[in-house]
Amino acid sequence: MNKLMIFVGAIVTVFFTASGTAEGKESRSGIAVMETALGKSADVSSILDAKTAGYSAIQMHSGNPKSMRKKPIDPAAGLPIGEDPSIVKSWKEASEQHGIEITSLCAGSLNRCQIFDRDREVSMRIAKQTIDACHALDVKVMLFPFFGPSNFQESDEALNGVAEFMKELLPYATAKDVVIGIEAPVTTVRVLELLELLEFPTHMKVYYDVGNLFEKEDIYETIRKYGKEHFCEIHIKASGHSVVGEGQIDLVKLAEALDAAKYDHWLVYEGNRNGKDPIANRKVIEKIVSLRK
Repeated sequence: MNKLMIFVGAIVTVFFTASGTAEGKESRSGIAVMETALGKSADVSSILDAKTAGYSAIQMHSGNPKSMRKKPIDPAAGLPIGEDPSIVKSWKEASEQHGIEITSLCAGSLNRCQIFDRDREVSMRIAKQTIDACHALDVKVMLFPFFGPSNFQESDEALNGVAEFMKELLPYATAKDVVIGIEAPVTTVRVLELLELLEFPTHMKVYYDVGNLFEKEDIYETIRKYGKEHFCEIHIKASGHSVVGEGQIDLVKLAEALDAAKYDHWLVYEGNRNGKDPIANRKVIEKIVSLRK
């Protein structure tokens, strides 16, 4: 009897280690890596790289076309994934082959756009192409970043402009059942002001980044207060160092905050300007998971 119990326990341990929890998808202990932390963008080989680095999932980048690096941006510009369906198909096949789930897509090229004015047309196209790719992959979250000319921290004009853009985009995301995750170098309260203008839509949430916001707010209290209701996914990124926990971020306090918020979505490692070390950071995120009750 004791041998049988040990055998069953070993099977359970292996299963939980491999999939995070019995539910697997969007599990409490799900750990993913953002593709750019692997040094790539919209590259199918990143999926195998994620597996090699010990992750169970990946956040793919929807592409950063060279045509968008020039100013002014051509209003006719678009993403390769919007023009060539075989690209997304190859991601899906690689995901199934290697057992690596695609958690979300990051529309990183939107960082180059002024979405509510001069680049509105191309921005809407890129957002919709990324949403289409999410739908084709059965991915529920699109990261919409605001680290460029569409930053709305200080200007109410920019905030209202972003809100108007989202009013047009939201019905499209809702029809495809894709959540728009807003990630920005702005306080969470400011993002919630945007959500309030839009009457807190089901298909728009906060995409939180602990490294980006550590200097702007109490990340632990913010996660406790808003994580359950308003967060769709979280980037785990070091603040001031290359590895989470070696600098300012307190792993115990972070785990406690995640527990308090009953956060049960993915924890996604993203590299920063201080370096990219996906394996060392994966081990740290595993520690965060183990610290949770």
